[in-house]
Amino acid sequence: MLAPVMIAKFGALARHLRKLGARRRLALLLFLPLLFSIATTRAEQPSASPAQPDHGPTPIPLPIIPVEERTTTASVQEIRANVSRDQSSVADFAGNVSKLKSEIESRIGEDMTLLATNPTLDLLPQLESTWQNFADSLSTLDHELADRAASLEKENSRLNRLNETWQVTLGSAKQPSTPQSVLNSVQSIIDSIGPARKATESAQFQVLTVQGDVAEQEARVRTTLASIEQSQSQALKSLLVRDNPPIWSSELGLNKWGTQSGTSFLSEQSQASLAFLQRYAFAFLVLPLLIVVVTVLLQFIRRRLEKVGKQDLQHAMPLLELPVSTALAISLVFLLSIFPQAPRPMQVVLGVVGIVPIVLILRKLIFAGSYPILFAIVILAVLGQFRLGTAAYFPNLSRILFLTQMLFGSCFLIWLLWSWRLPEATVETHGRLWRRIRAIAKIGLIFMPVAFLANSFGYVQLGNLAGLIFLRSVFVAAVLYSVLRIVEGLIIIGLQVRPLGGLRVVNLHRPLLQRRILGVLSLLAFFFWLIVTLNFFGLLAPVTAAGKAVLDASVTIGSLTISVNGILGFAIAVWASFLVSRFIRFLLEEDVYRHFRLAAGVPYAISTMLHYAILLLGFFIALGALGIDLTKITILAGAFSVGVGFGLQNVINNFVSGLILLFERPIKIGDMIDVGGIVGEVRRIGIRASVIRTADGSEVIVPNGSLISSQVTNWTFSDVLRAFEISVNVAEGADLQRVIELLKSAAANQPGIVKEPAPQVYIANFNSETVAFQLRAWTDQQQAWGQLRSDLSLAIKDTLAREKIGTALTGTRALR
Repeated sequence: MLAPVMIAKFGALARHLRKLGARRRLALLLFLPLLFSIATTRAEQPSASPAQPDHGPTPIPLPIIPVEERTTTASVQEIRANVSRDQSSVADFAGNVSKLKSEIESRIGEDMTLLATNPTLDLLPQLESTWQNFADSLSTLDHELADRAASLEKENSRLNRLNETWQVTLGSAKQPSTPQSVLNSVQSIIDSIGPARKATESAQFQVLTVQGDVAEQEARVRTTLASIEQSQSQALKSLLVRDNPPIWSSELGLNKWGTQSGTSFLSEQSQASLAFLQRYAFAFLVLPLLIVVVTVLLQFIRRRLEKVGKQDLQHAMPLLELPVSTALAISLVFLLSIFPQAPRPMQVVLGVVGIVPIVLILRKLIFAGSYPILFAIVILAVLGQFRLGTAAYFPNLSRILFLTQMLFGSCFLIWLLWSWRLPEATVETHGRLWRRIRAIAKIGLIFMPVAFLANSFGYVQLGNLAGLIFLRSVFVAAVLYSVLRIVEGLIIIGLQVRPLGGLRVVNLHRPLLQRRILGVLSLLAFFFWLIVTLNFFGLLAPVTAAGKAVLDASVTIGSLTISVNGILGFAIAVWASFLVSRFIRFLLEEDVYRHFRLAAGVPYAISTMLHYAILLLGFFIALGALGIDLTKITILAGAFSVGVGFGLQNVINNFVSGLILLFERPIKIGDMIDVGGIVGEVRRIGIRASVIRTADGSEVIVPNGSLISSQVTNWTFSDVLRAFEISVNVAEGADLQRVIELLKSAAANQPGIVKEPAPQVYIANFNSETVAFQLRAWTDQQQAWGQLRSDLSLAIKDTLAREKIGTALTGTRALR
């Protein structure tokens, strides 16, 4: 079809060209190939399918209108229920936003005032933490509101589709043949959709309103965080610059000690405290209940311990003697997460209130000679709290309080180093702690005087940084030490009462468990102290980034990439597998096995197989942490097994033999065996070899393959009894029956000879001069049977000598 048409077109074109001039014919001939290619390309392209017109919603057929009516009614009810829940959630979000807005408004004035007074570096991290908490809370609310908005938009779309469908259905149903009841049903459905749409739109408007409030507060928070960051940068740049007049300068007049009136200060702080209490109302309502519950629990434990007469509670009794203080100290721990967000006056109140129970408890936990140190730390902490509380509106007073801290601390450290001595009675128990305190005091005598002088001469930023580096580190360490002492008492109490107190492993190893748990907690406390100290001075993020860079360093060998992080993970995984295996075996051997009647050797077999299974699992986890593909390891192991089969036959043989020994248990730990002329007790059955301790004290390592393939004499395979014989020659003419009774009596009365089976005596041989007797006895003392045989021989000789019966002991022989 295409060829004739194209030929006809080209013929017409040729006739037309003959009518044109030469130049025009040349130009058309040059463009003709291009036009032909474009036409051919268009001809080859498939024609686009015509756009399908949007017919809109399809009317519902009249016969199924009743069914669709029930379905639509259920859908509308479901949508209204969902919208109602969303409205309730949005109302809660609006309340939270209102509380945050109130707290932000009450805090922003104080904090912006503080930022305008060139705040010290110790205040800026606290401000940043507070406003970052606001930013996180607003971000969470923003995401929740976005989810609610998406949900409401989805429900609104459903209602619009339902409304359009039923409107079309109503239009198509208005026919003379349509019953009026059907039209009424369709109209009622349309009428029910309308209120649901209005409720949804109202909820959407409510969400948009709350989202607008959140956006407004987020903008204020971002502005404040930017100001804090700018102040931090400025404070770091001005460390070596005099940023304030000297303390004796006339510029520090009484009229400049405050930045606003006392009435305004009290008003703003009251509003901020009230907004904070409203925001965390649940925590402050639960706190008294928690104090009451912990107090009652401690009193119950105290009465129970006094009733059963538990010992070793010296470190725990102060906690039980002061239940209210202990309960208050434990309960205040739950406020630590919200403490940095509290207004500064409330921080002062909570800090002082928290110090009181801790001091009362520590007075019972520490020796009396260290009370001056405790009271000095308390005084410095209280001065520090008041300094922080007055920093915003009374910067000069805050400066005086800081100088007072430094002066008092310096004088106390001088007195501590040159005048105070550890009592002789406590040198042995507290000598190590006292040496640490002296080292800390010497460091403090460097920082605190320097801080005092720098602040006095007007280098406030430098002086505060120097002093607070020492004070904050000491405060955190003192708090952690107090917490550890309290936790130590709680651990002692927990290991004394049920359920832990009823475990056999706890009763046998209580001191060991206490030391191990306290050691782990001390290590965690050290890392916590390090993190808090670094975070306080803004060094945590750089140190973390540097550590991450070191851990991410890697070396690539072919297709294998090994990083420091992987090596560390490999070492930790292997170490943890050994630790877990050791703990599980310790728990099984000390407590679990004793509740079951297991044959001899079964516990050891279970523990050994469990040990190797945990190590194998830990090894594979370590390989995964190292970044090695385990599938390649399996392929390599398959290829390596061929070489193992030829080169490590003995090792594999010993390994399999070790498994046979563990499962079949022909030899168990503690058995007396004789293998290849080596006689001794089995001390250990390893995965490759076993250890046998001989009578002379040497330990012989025997490959497991020899224990399986060679002949082994097990003296204690079925029981722990060992028989031996003593030959006695008695002169002819003696009363033979009397000799038998004497030999039996001597054996029965000898310590170490078991009663069952009873000793046996029989005549082995006789001639004209002597009668030979054989005494057979059994003992359960496998290691001491040689000494026991010697003692019994002496006892027989003495017994027969008392009876004036001539003897000749010819020898002894072990039977098994």
